[in-house]
Amino acid sequence: MSRTREFLYDVRHLFLLSIFFVMSIMRNFQFIYHKVRLRVFSLTYYPNKSPQVIRNDVKRLEKLPKRLSCIVNLRPEDDENGGCEGLMGDIAELAAWCLSAGVPSLTVYEYNGCVKSFVPALLQVVEKNLRTYFGLNIPLFSIKVPHTNEVVVSSHDHKPDLEISLLSRIDGKPTIVELARAIGELTANNELQSDEITVKLIDSELCDLVGPEPDLMVCFGPVLDLQDYPPWHIRLTEIYWEPDNNCVNYAVFIRALMKYAQSRVNFGK
Repeated sequence: MSRTREFLYDVRHLFLLSIFFVMSIMRNFQFIYHKVRLRVFSLTYYPNKSPQVIRNDVKRLEKLPKRLSCIVNLRPEDDENGGCEGLMGDIAELAAWCLSAGVPSLTVYEYNGCVKSFVPALLQVVEKNLRTYFGLNIPLFSIKVPHTNEVVVSSHDHKPDLEISLLSRIDGKPTIVELARAIGELTANNELQSDEITVKLIDSELCDLVGPEPDLMVCFGPVLDLQDYPPWHIRLTEIYWEPDNNCVNYAVFIRALMKYAQSRVNFGK
């Protein structure tokens, strides 16, 4: 009887190892396929630091998002383009692509919000990068941190061509909790009636605190991870990502715009 148990145990063990081995091979092939696919996209769509090239890529699209949101990841300092400096470089590239494509609003979400403390430095990095695309006559832009109401602009002469907003984890669920607490206190003090608390009111308040809902969200990560992005602001948002991509690159950006141009939103009755 004991030999039978040992035999069954060995069979089960061998079966599980076989499944693990097959799944590992399949995952490796999948990883290679995704990397080759991304490489082909990168060779096909390359901006070459030229706004005209980007305009040519988007001119055939039926529609473009008015508000684009991007989830980016803070890489370790030791990695290439890592740390806050690397993240600022990524934001500068996204700003140049949006201005070239005609997207007027860019929201950048990074979980820890490390760039929020370096807004003046980010302004300089974005300006420097835009000169490589547009020369000396660069478009105007602004950078806003909604949680602190900090706003810096590249020039006060005209309205900015691009509005950049910086979000982090604190702009998500913690902000909703703060709003709920404030509404509760107002109701307890009879400054707000319960029948006045509506979805429209909450939506308006959250838009003031965080910003409007984006039309398109691009996740620049290897897996689809929203990282506690403000949940109220992605109810009708189109989301795009490329499996096993681990950096901000133009190929994913333009592919996201193409997918958005083909999307349709059907509202229920």
